[in-house]
Amino acid sequence: MKHGIFHAERTSGPRDKFSHGTTIILLSACILLPMISESMLVAALPGIELEFSTQGIIGAWILPVVLLLGASLCPFLGTLGDNLGRKKVLSIGLAFYVAGVLLSGFSWNIWSLLLFRAMQGIGIAASPIAFAIVSEHFPPERVSTGIGILAGCYGAGTLLGIFFGSIVTGILGWRWTYYILIPVVILHLVLVNLKIPSSPGTPGRKSDWAGAFLLLAAIFFLMTAVTLCYGGEFEPVPVAVSVALSVIAGVLFVYCEKKSAFPSIDLRMLKKRKVAIIAAMALLLNMTTFLYVQVFPFIIQSPAGLMLGELFVGCIMVPGSIADMIMSTSAGVWVRRKGHKPVFYLGGILIIIAPLVYFLLPLSVITLAAVYTIFCAGMGMISTAYLILMIGTVPPDRTAGATGLLNSYTNIGGMIGPIITGIFLATFSIKTVTNGVSWQTPTAEAFFYTFATGTAAALVIMMLIIAINNGRKVQL
Repeated sequence: MKHGIFHAERTSGPRDKFSHGTTIILLSACILLPMISESMLVAALPGIELEFSTQGIIGAWILPVVLLLGASLCPFLGTLGDNLGRKKVLSIGLAFYVAGVLLSGFSWNIWSLLLFRAMQGIGIAASPIAFAIVSEHFPPERVSTGIGILAGCYGAGTLLGIFFGSIVTGILGWRWTYYILIPVVILHLVLVNLKIPSSPGTPGRKSDWAGAFLLLAAIFFLMTAVTLCYGGEFEPVPVAVSVALSVIAGVLFVYCEKKSAFPSIDLRMLKKRKVAIIAAMALLLNMTTFLYVQVFPFIIQSPAGLMLGELFVGCIMVPGSIADMIMSTSAGVWVRRKGHKPVFYLGGILIIIAPLVYFLLPLSVITLAAVYTIFCAGMGMISTAYLILMIGTVPPDRTAGATGLLNSYTNIGGMIGPIITGIFLATFSIKTVTNGVSWQTPTAEAFFYTFATGTAAALVIMMLIIAINNGRKVQL
């Protein structure tokens, strides 16, 4: 059996059409449901901060706390699935996810919400194992189709989540984004255990527990240091301690991975120029994506923005999710026909144009919808192109390690983006009174600096696109 997510030795599994259909539906839900639950929460971010009287920088952890677990545990859980059996590890991860969904709606303060969302992150970290189950149990002629269906669930889940989340939040409140999912995720967990075929695993392999813990610690302390640096409350000692702990954990992680016979992440890949460029591009692109995902609800709902309700969050952001789905799928075809460069360049141009539209046009529903749609179109093209390029760059027996590395960088970028936006929202704010409660609301300067950061990141991504060399495969 190959090590990792995408390459697996096929064992006995479902062979009739009905079993394949049932399996792919349940595996698709492993990705679709978490994406729906995450996206449903986007429209609720300002309301959650208001209810819990939370400053912007702490509230900015609501989205990335899930990605914190995803970045550190996803490669590890993929390897653990190889060792113990993929269905078993997927089921354990989904059980954590179900518990997190069940408890999040009953959160009593911001810290309990962050804890319960961290539990969801464990389940989300396990969801890519679905790709390995398709590769392991489906006949060769159906594997590509199955993986394509699973990949499409990311965009589909985001689309459904933003649309229905804005409606549910606007009518019933943010807690109902969790309440309505409870019976669905419980039923899904039961069906996964009953219907998904099992795999034996590979006894004798050591799981990289130390590496997973050290990576989690390194990322956590780094993000803590960034959080402590915002605004006028900078205190050098806590920041220095957090940075030092992050560096120590990071150094120990590198040492641990080099010594491990079966590391969660094969760091030798980063020595290769093309792999390093793709990893940096993935980090920056997802960072920019979550910059905008975090700031859009505040622009739409705050006095310095449009002062509209939660329903408009869906109206403005859904076209972007549709553009992401269409362009991601189309990019795969274009890469096969024209190569990577045209897709990269067009995507890079689009993500640069998007923030410029915000700066040049008057603020309106149409302007924001255009900004997000243009950006998502470019983002979908670039992300598809670099995933295909990464897989084509490394030898077949290193594809799993490469995708695990790429996924970690993507999740790290997804954590950094909301924190940066949270810093701007907290730093550039004014005191207002809502229902007799004193509240800090962001100013137009917060939005300006967020989009300026997005513009700078887009320019760096374009530089990385130019630097990519579509030469021969990397030999590791």
